[in-house]
Amino acid sequence: MRDLYPLSKRFDIRHVPVDDVHTLHVEQSGNPDGVPVVLVHGGPGAPWSRHNLRVFDPEHYWVIAFDQRGSWRSTPHGELKDDTTPHLVADMERLRELFGLERWIVFGGSWGSTLSLAYAEIHPERCAGLVLRGISLGRTMENQWGFHHSRQIRPQAWDALVASIPEDERGDLDGALMRRMLDPDPAVHWPVIKGWMDQAEELGRSRHPDLELDEEDLDTPETDVVCARISITYFANDIFLPRNSLLDNAHRLAGIPGAIIHGEDDFNCPLANARDLHKAWPQARYRPIRDAGHSALDRNIRLALVETMNDFKTLEVEQS
Repeated sequence: MRDLYPLSKRFDIRHVPVDDVHTLHVEQSGNPDGVPVVLVHGGPGAPWSRHNLRVFDPEHYWVIAFDQRGSWRSTPHGELKDDTTPHLVADMERLRELFGLERWIVFGGSWGSTLSLAYAEIHPERCAGLVLRGISLGRTMENQWGFHHSRQIRPQAWDALVASIPEDERGDLDGALMRRMLDPDPAVHWPVIKGWMDQAEELGRSRHPDLELDEEDLDTPETDVVCARISITYFANDIFLPRNSLLDNAHRLAGIPGAIIHGEDDFNCPLANARDLHKAWPQARYRPIRDAGHSALDRNIRLALVETMNDFKTLEVEQS
């Protein structure tokens, strides 16, 4: 089974204003005459590794990747104003129109699977395919599961996070975390954000770290602050969507070629998410992956992603 492709070079980088506040960093790689794919990153608010591009055959696919509002190289960095799921869906549609595409394959993992689903359910006619990994549905129970589950499986990371909160505030731990993360004083917000991000890193760590990755300053205090603040704002607001709407509206995905890929040992997102989505969207190919966690670069996950995108080469995707 084929492993990752070589890392393709970017052939275009641009900054796209989407309203009076936000400008998105957008980059393209692969074959500009190939089948278009939009890469939807996780978080929300997280930077993304260019090694995620290596699941795509650079001779076949034209990959459009963008930093979501407030994220990484988009500006203003960390801005929370007008940063909601409906805004991000509208941004994706604006990019599709900018590049003159009738349809594209939508590819997202973790939070990127959430946003990809939201987009596909509003614009199913624009999706030539939908590939989702590490399914997150934005439900209250799964947000609590991923956060509090670390108490059992990563107790040291959990204890460090709790220790960053004064004892008299621990009765409402979720509320204390949000207040402190959004506090402008670094002495207040940084210990909590560091504990939050360390816990997330422990939960999402690759089970088989067999790749040496040359990253672009993905893990810095600044990117950690932005990711934590954007993430907790989304989760505190039920990801700015009606509760359970992604499953309730999954019937709109009928007819879209799809794949649901999820590690059986995913500690960030429960496997039940993938099962529930497949029940609501039975036409999709459901692939629970053994001996794999949350990371897209876990060996068995990435092999499944490469295989899926190679299978999707048979799709006919017209361009205008």
